[in-house]
Amino acid sequence: MSPRIRVLVVDDHAVFCDGLATILGVEPDIEVVGKGGSVHEAVQSARILEPDVVLLDVHMPDGSGVEAAALIKKTRPQTQVVILTSDEDETVLRAAVQAGVTGYLSKHEPAATVVQAVRSAAHGEALIAPYMLARLLHGMTQPVRPAPASPLTPRELAVLTELSQGHDNATVARALRMSPNTVRTHVQNILAKMTVHSKLEAVSKAVREGWIQIEQKPAA
Repeated sequence: MSPRIRVLVVDDHAVFCDGLATILGVEPDIEVVGKGGSVHEAVQSARILEPDVVLLDVHMPDGSGVEAAALIKKTRPQTQVVILTSDEDETVLRAAVQAGVTGYLSKHEPAATVVQAVRSAAHGEALIAPYMLARLLHGMTQPVRPAPASPLTPRELAVLTELSQGHDNATVARALRMSPNTVRTHVQNILAKMTVHSKLEAVSKAVREGWIQIEQKPAA
């Protein structure tokens, strides 16, 4: 049996925090190892408890969840961070991606989506609502300067282009006719070459640098 996914839940609304911990705690493959309500508690608990996944709110009494995410990734890069918030501001979203978060979800999502987000994050999968991904990448398709040479191979760029459509590793594998393990290896190489923490950050940087082009959806 695989070890359970260790999760830390941090939200300054105690009722929401307790409720989310209860929902996650009944899942057989998830263990809630701690709860908190501040940036300080998030960072300290992540260091001490060594969770696989941290669920973070954005707005907390002593600072921002984005700040907490950056500190957690700096001290414990193997921990995946998922922002769970009612704030869908584009600036906050981009700052969270730059901080290295794996996922960004609205609190209005059903509980099943949050549970799946934890499982996805534990396996390094990015999870973000399609409309939020579109907002993240909006206005970034035209670099303001000539694109520098990409450090990625053509195959890695193909994988990154698929990821920019919001696809998971399994979907990328089917689209490019390669094994999931090969996709996983490509993703690891992409993150290392681009010196980023997550797929979301990799996609954002690649679009900003002009290394990949985002497909423009026709207006409805």
